[in-house]
Amino acid sequence: MDNKKKKQDILIKIACVIFSFGLWLYVSNVENPTISKKISNIPVEVINADVLSQYKLAMLPAQDFKINLSIEGAANDVYRVKADQFKLVVDLSSYALKKGENNIPVKVEQSPNNIYIIRTETLSIKMNLDELVEKSVPIKADVTTKTKSGYYASNPVISPSNAMVSGPAQYVNNVNELIAKGEEKNVDKDIELTLPLTAVNEAGRKVSEVSINPSTVNVVIPIRKSKVIDVNVKTKGALGDKLTLKSLESTPSKVEVTGNDSELKNISSMDTEPIDLSSITGNKELVAKLRIPNGIRILNGGDSVNIKVVVETVAKEEPPKENIKKELVIPIAMKGLKNELKATLDSDKITVNVEGREEDIKNLKDNEVVAEIDLSNAVEGEQEITVKVTVKEGIKIISSKPEKIKVTISKK
Repeated sequence: MDNKKKKQDILIKIACVIFSFGLWLYVSNVENPTISKKISNIPVEVINADVLSQYKLAMLPAQDFKINLSIEGAANDVYRVKADQFKLVVDLSSYALKKGENNIPVKVEQSPNNIYIIRTETLSIKMNLDELVEKSVPIKADVTTKTKSGYYASNPVISPSNAMVSGPAQYVNNVNELIAKGEEKNVDKDIELTLPLTAVNEAGRKVSEVSINPSTVNVVIPIRKSKVIDVNVKTKGALGDKLTLKSLESTPSKVEVTGNDSELKNISSMDTEPIDLSSITGNKELVAKLRIPNGIRILNGGDSVNIKVVVETVAKEEPPKENIKKELVIPIAMKGLKNELKATLDSDKITVNVEGREEDIKNLKDNEVVAEIDLSNAVEGEQEITVKVTVKEGIKIISSKPEKIKVTISKK
């Protein structure tokens, strides 16, 4: 019983669907009533936009011209309508335009057959216009150049140096400069590039709502040889009596320079302007200008270096002490006498006066002053022989008496 009821329910549902479909076919194809519908976001084409320049006007960017249409027609036709079947146009040459917001009528140039557009006379778009201006803007090259070792990229040469920027006043007036950006690596000769221009404001942000003429620029970057040389710190004058120069250091101690080949070949160091030592009273740090020869340019730095002067105070010298004198009586020694001979001296002592520092004289020992006569050439008989006196270093002999001594030589 239950199965029979289920089958009846299914047959009833199928019959309802068939009846509904048949009714729809009847209404659509037999009755086909008139209906209305809204088509959204239909694009509007702007023509004769070049007429704006005659009014010294420019269209502000980021304006999306689309409108909604209300249409009416037979159900079969209305249901088949698509947005791309309409062509909507705004002709700027047909109206008087002004700076600010303009309400411009839209003309329907193309639409599907058997479709009626409701109230076409009210179709319009709002277009914002600004004053059209142009100005000359300087061009700056921003080219990252990596050279081979021993080479240096000089300042770029830009041609032209300015370009014209035009467009809506609020954007053109915001443009600060034009940037030609590029990059080159591992170069050792002059570079020539054609680079696109980008408008930027004072903060360096891109201003894309303007036109640039010309849109590209020619950039030439000369490549020169470079060389690392020493810095020589020059001085004048002299330090005070109580000071001595301990060190004189330059930071940097070397600089990289560039120039023509002949100029680079003839330079090995660079002097500073002289530092006046007479004005130095203690350790000091100062700045000294570099003497840059004609045709030479310093790379990666300025035209001066930092100088660190380190001095020491000289200890005060004590005045020298006065010498003292002393009289000594010392024995006379003989040397060189032959074995078969004997010598008799009329005096076997000598008086010696010496002079020296007090400390040396006080510490002088008897054996450090020697008086002797040389008898190696002596013969029998009486004779006078000079007495030779010697003393240790630092002591001065003022006098010795007698200078000669009488000696009698005889056989043993």
